[in-house]
Amino acid sequence: MENKTILVLCGAGFATSTVGAKMCEDVCKELGIKGNVQKRPATQGKTAIKQLEPDAILLMAKITLDFGDIPVVNGIPLITGRGKDEVRKNLKEVLSK
Repeated sequence: MENKTILVLCGAGFATSTVGAKMCEDVCKELGIKGNVQKRPATQGKTAIKQLEPDAILLMAKITLDFGDIPVVNGIPLITGRGKDEVRKNLKEVLSK
């Protein structure tokens, strides 16, 4: 089984990142991937990227960091419920690579 590390970044690292992490876990199951989903507040973003070397990043807040060539998925629609399917689709595409 393939392993993927997904970093979920949000404003504080609590409620919204939990919603994003749950979706990441569900998508990993659907794809048959072993997901290592890590939640962090935006203030720990740079450090988490260096330490975890994630395969993908799910943003649960508007964050302006240099993510290099790590694929980034906008997860903000998960909070409102509008565009949830698009987030799921984008996450699947990124993790399937």
